[in-house]
Amino acid sequence: MTRLPMLSLEEMPDKTRNMITGGKSQLSGLNINRMMAHAENSVRHFMRLGNSLLTQAKLDARLRELVILRIARLCNSKYEWYQHEIMARQVGLSEQKIVAIRLDEDRSEFNDQERAILRYTEEVTANVKASAEAFEELTQFLSHQELVELTLTIGFYNMVAQFLENTEVEIEGN
Repeated sequence: MTRLPMLSLEEMPDKTRNMITGGKSQLSGLNINRMMAHAENSVRHFMRLGNSLLTQAKLDARLRELVILRIARLCNSKYEWYQHEIMARQVGLSEQKIVAIRLDEDRSEFNDQERAILRYTEEVTANVKASAEAFEELTQFLSHQELVELTLTIGFYNMVAQFLENTEVEIEGN
């Protein structure tokens, strides 16, 4: 049971309703957006940033989804995990890697780049600022643009997990 009621489409301003139901993203009609619609001045910007990270970033989609799944696991965000496990499969993240993140298994399944990204994600999530070593390691694998996109993605999806867990948004159909 959500902590706040989900806004019905009829309760939303036209601009917000149109974005939530008619957006370009396959995620536009999700419960997270219906809950976020309570903040009508922010929901459109939230969705734009999320959509840009999902569809317009240079960062490889498999790496992005690996990061988001790791955040979902670290934050115990069931909704975030559910939605991004689907997306991870769609972008070609292997089942073995998805399971390794879910079960928090050893990192032998991952290559050096993925291990570096996971380390950075964990450090930023736990400590806000990653160690110099973790940051420097990423510079071997990612361009400046990709490093910035990665850091934005980590921050954004930590915020998403916090929002989801504190409002207790339910998975669609449950």
